[in-house]
Amino acid sequence: MESMEFFYTVEPKKVSVSKEDFQKFINEYPRKLTFDCTGICDPPAISYNDFELANRWPYSIVANTWAYSDDPNDYYYSENPRYYIVKNYEEVFASKTGNKA
Repeated sequence: MESMEFFYTVEPKKVSVSKEDFQKFINEYPRKLTFDCTGICDPPAISYNDFELANRWPYSIVANTWAYSDDPNDYYYSENPRYYIVKNYEEVFASKTGNKA
């Protein structure tokens, strides 16, 4: 598996955000994002990927969360859902090496 430095030279800085800020980030992201839902964990992991940044997961992830439910009776309900975005995505994109895996 390639290392992060193979794809870009600036380390992505992930920050925790609110659900509203997460959705705003997804809606306003300047390039096409590819949604991925991976069911190997409970709740399933969700990521949004910029394959122009890196053509390989997990280096393409610019936002991630889990498949939470707002219904307290649902199996995937959480009182403390977590949402993360890469706050320096423009800087990371500007440092792309152009390498393809």
